[in-house]
Amino acid sequence: MGWNPFTKVHLYSALPLSNTTESSEKWRSPRNGTVTSRLNRVVCKFVIILTSVTIIIAGFSLIAIRHSTTRAVTEAKAKAAAEKPRWEDFTLLEGYYSGLGRLVRGNRLECPPVGSTVAAGSVEALEDVKSIVFNPYPDFKSKEYRSTWRGEYKECSYGVDLSGKQRPRPEVRTFEGIPEGMPTAVFGSHALLGLNNDLCFDRYGRYGTYGYGYSKGNGGLGVAEYGNNTAGNETGWGRGSMLIKEIDWRGVDWGKLQRECVGKNKDRFSTPDPEDLDPEGILAESTHSSSKRSGKSDGKKPRPRAAILLRTWAGYEYKPSDMASIRSLISELSINSGGEFSVYLLVHVKNNELPIWASKKLYEKTLQESVPEEFWGIAELWSESMMGVIYNNLKDNTFRGVQLKGVYRSSFFPVQDFAYRHPEFDFVWNWEMDVRYIGHFYELFSGMDSWAAKQPRKHLWERNERYYIPSVHGSWANFSSAVAAKSPKSVWGPVPVENVTIFPTDPKPPFLTLEEDIQSTWGVDEPADLISLNPIFDPEGATWVHSGDSTGYGFPIEDTSPKGPPRRTSIVAVDRLSRKLLMRMHAENALHGHAMCSEMWPPSVALQHGLKAVFAPHPLFVDRAWPLKYLERTFNGGPKGSAGGRGSVFGKGEHNFRGTSWYYNAQFASKLWKRWVGVEVDGVGGEIFESVQGRMCLRSMLLHPIKSMEV
Repeated sequence: MGWNPFTKVHLYSALPLSNTTESSEKWRSPRNGTVTSRLNRVVCKFVIILTSVTIIIAGFSLIAIRHSTTRAVTEAKAKAAAEKPRWEDFTLLEGYYSGLGRLVRGNRLECPPVGSTVAAGSVEALEDVKSIVFNPYPDFKSKEYRSTWRGEYKECSYGVDLSGKQRPRPEVRTFEGIPEGMPTAVFGSHALLGLNNDLCFDRYGRYGTYGYGYSKGNGGLGVAEYGNNTAGNETGWGRGSMLIKEIDWRGVDWGKLQRECVGKNKDRFSTPDPEDLDPEGILAESTHSSSKRSGKSDGKKPRPRAAILLRTWAGYEYKPSDMASIRSLISELSINSGGEFSVYLLVHVKNNELPIWASKKLYEKTLQESVPEEFWGIAELWSESMMGVIYNNLKDNTFRGVQLKGVYRSSFFPVQDFAYRHPEFDFVWNWEMDVRYIGHFYELFSGMDSWAAKQPRKHLWERNERYYIPSVHGSWANFSSAVAAKSPKSVWGPVPVENVTIFPTDPKPPFLTLEEDIQSTWGVDEPADLISLNPIFDPEGATWVHSGDSTGYGFPIEDTSPKGPPRRTSIVAVDRLSRKLLMRMHAENALHGHAMCSEMWPPSVALQHGLKAVFAPHPLFVDRAWPLKYLERTFNGGPKGSAGGRGSVFGKGEHNFRGTSWYYNAQFASKLWKRWVGVEVDGVGGEIFESVQGRMCLRSMLLHPIKSMEV
């Protein structure tokens, strides 16, 4: 074949013309671009599809999550609503905060208790608002008083101030009438305890005489210095301003004043016999009987004496409100009464390594570093290590991680020790620093003492374990009858307990059975060995966490399904205890190895030894308008309408106390106190509010807990 140029071109046109890279790339380029383009299109389609699917899935997921979240939120809200205490939805009562600008005689309740049949009442506005001196003391010079009580009352001095002038007697001032719309006490009763219900107290009238409202330079506390406070002018701005005695309290020695006062009035009191210093001798003789003490035998009764123990501790910061409260306790109960009471600070030294019992110098140094100088003479120190020596025979253990011999579980150790060392006192009040009383202490203490002594023993323990609600129960007589009808079985005399020895002097019923005491005479005019300020209830079956805290009775110490010996409890350990009761508590701890949680200890020993225990139904207030039937079911929700046992409010139901004026978690108490002293709370109250309403003026009431504050 010859050369054919066309054929040659045809045959070789698809072949590279050379081996150069450039020629090679030109050859491969068209074919490679086609493949890449196709691949890119496939990848793009895949990415688009994948992204679309992802978006769709994410969308559905978001919808599902949103639906799930909405459902969870809805369920959470429903659960919270179900768990929310019902009482929080009740109407808040604002009548407490009315001031002196609305003072009236009579009262038309802002919100009568729901279900109450009490008439609304009528009112008479008071245009001229003036304070008066409140005097709850008996006429010590009267024929009636002197024919009943031994000795002659002699007024005591408050000493001289820094200028050498005699300090005047302090005066608590009050107002006749109450602010319109003020709620009444839901639990307890003023009238029942002999407390005046037609008067109200503002902060200047209550504490002005103890240094509130004038400067430190004039011997005051240096707080609440409103208005014109120059010497001789009225104190307490606005309506209800009053002339307050600006007593110069600088340099006051309360210990010296108390000792001088008791010495001046010693003929009014009995003197303990020397053998009373022996615990077994004490247990063999009753300290209530004056025949067991030395003194005149003229048919007249010696006045019993009581110590007030303020439970404080080294390192406690004493604020102006603490100072005013302590001064009022000493003045109203001790000095003005002629020594019927003596006030002490029982100071807990928390450093157990400090040997305060071994060195008088160290003891005095610690004391002076722990309390303000004006109280040095009324302070006594103690520590857990000291109590451990005294109660060495009591085996220690732990309950809920807390040691038995610590202050939390055995807070009455130092009280028992005090009673042993001070046989001159028939009674001891265990009092806490965070308690405040708007009112006059002598009226309160004498009222509770007198009322408790009148209570008959018949069905007493059953009445003790219930809240008295006048709007539900009617009169006290009706309440007592209803309790008796629900209590066919009743505590009558000492309750037998295995391993508990009945002492020869333990009270024995004068009747074999309570049915024989037809007139309910046993116990009438018998001083109470225990006065409690909350119901004395049976913790068996209740959800109260300390129910199982008993030692030495043969029961395991546990807080799950707790069992224990016959026992009773009163929560908030503010009580009056007789020396007879305290010595039995002391002997049970020291000699017999028995112990219980602090709140159970006094009432349980009283129950087991047949002593007289009384719950004093003092006025207790609530911050909301509770339906009465629900209130009764809540607070007396135990068996047969009691406050204890299965269904008790004490335990898981204690949230119901947050809106009350008296319990360890009573938030309303603190709010009421702050507003009363002129502090703004939650944006309400304070000086601007009071410039319109006037200062708050409250009926007498106990408040707890009130933590230290500047005013």
